[in-house]
Amino acid sequence: MVKLSEKTIKLLKDDIISILYERPLEAMFTNEIAKELRRDNEFTKKLLLELKKESLIEQVKKNKRGQQYLTHLKWRIPPKILKAFNNQE
Repeated sequence: MVKLSEKTIKLLKDDIISILYERPLEAMFTNEIAKELRRDNEFTKKLLLELKKESLIEQVKKNKRGQQYLTHLKWRIPPKILKAFNNQE
């Protein structure tokens, strides 16, 4: 496995935020984000969890019917972060 530089990892995290920002009203599964990044699911999940720790994204735990996701993880940008992005533009 190739060791990625911190700069590359930061760029990939920025790409994840951009992907989620393009669709602010819809949460995305990990595998959808991985497909757009052209990276494997496990590596993408690792980056998503790091972004979650930084409070830049949040994990959606329940679907629209209120049932909890058991195997898949779904992600979105929190409303307060979206508001901050929109105020900067």
